Amino acid sequence: MRPRRGKAWATGLVLALLLCSLAAWAQTSVPPKNQPDATVRLAQTETVYHGNVRSKKFHRPGCRYYYCKNCTARFTSREQAIQAGYVPCKVCKP
Repeated sequence: MRPRRGKAWATGLVLALLLCSLAAWAQTSVPPKNQPDATVRLAQTETVYHGNVRSKKFHRPGCRYYYCKNCTARFTSREQAIQAGYVPCKVCKP
């Protein structure tokens, strides 16, 4: 006769499998500490701000308003956007 296994056993098994897969994923996705990630270097050197032509506000990459339909102006620096008459977004604070 097989021993009975209840919901607690199944839940424990699922949690153990999730923890093992998370640990394996974490080991493969961490970049080496002595070399900066290529995407971080790219973001530091080539930040493109989007400006909303209607509200005259500009947003940095990662802002929820960065890809709005009226954000058609492009700026390569914060100073360039301010000189063009745009104000920083109050959400992302570029």
